[in-house]
Amino acid sequence: MSVRAVIVDDEKPARDRLRRLLEEHDDVVLVGEAGSAGAAVELIDRERPDLAFLDVQIPEGNGFDVLRRVRHVPHVIFTTAFDRYAVEAFEVKSLDYLLKPFSKQRFATALERARRTIEKPAEPSGAVLRLLEEIRAGLPRADAPATVRVPARRGSKILLLDPGAVLWFEADETIVHARTEEGRSIVDRTLGELEDMLSATFFRIHRRYLVNLSRIGEILPGDAGTYLVVMRDAARTALPLSRRQAQRLRELIPW
Repeated sequence: MSVRAVIVDDEKPARDRLRRLLEEHDDVVLVGEAGSAGAAVELIDRERPDLAFLDVQIPEGNGFDVLRRVRHVPHVIFTTAFDRYAVEAFEVKSLDYLLKPFSKQRFATALERARRTIEKPAEPSGAVLRLLEEIRAGLPRADAPATVRVPARRGSKILLLDPGAVLWFEADETIVHARTEEGRSIVDRTLGELEDMLSATFFRIHRRYLVNLSRIGEILPGDAGTYLVVMRDAARTALPLSRRQAQRLRELIPW
């Protein structure tokens, strides 16, 4: 049995990451993407998908508006950076609530839950209540930091880096460094893991470099169709941008 799915999110990096995650599941067929409430309603009513990955805060309304307006109501997994909509999400019988940035494993768990529900739609109310409690337990407290922190080491110190303060991550063979204005620190994660975790704000410009999109200052032509990305650090560091990734970056930041 194949699952027909759509993605609704106004941020292209977030849609791209969901698409990459879905590509790892052969039984899921992506039938469309939308970046606004109006486009989402049109897409869902036209394609009649089994499953929708639905952001809450989108232009022309929100994810709940989409569900009120569609004629065809698919199963829904909400994907959002905000925890405050969780209870409302389950009031509209969503299958799961993925709080960005979510891990690949957490995504796979939500997708498996969707598979089971689509195959056997009726679910006891007790199971729904247990799921709601599970999601609530996994949400950050009201006084918790609003953004993820990246653990890193600098000498004997353990740092918890705010991703917004990181200029770029750099792989040096098997070691990954985080570069901030204060210097370099070692991160015990691969670039691939960091890319999945920070896909909404970071971009992989090269197999060795993952850069903060908001800290890019210039893009300069290099040799043989390659480019250099000049960062907004004091040294105006130029990092290599591969030809393949240059095309993808153009889709995010046209130049």
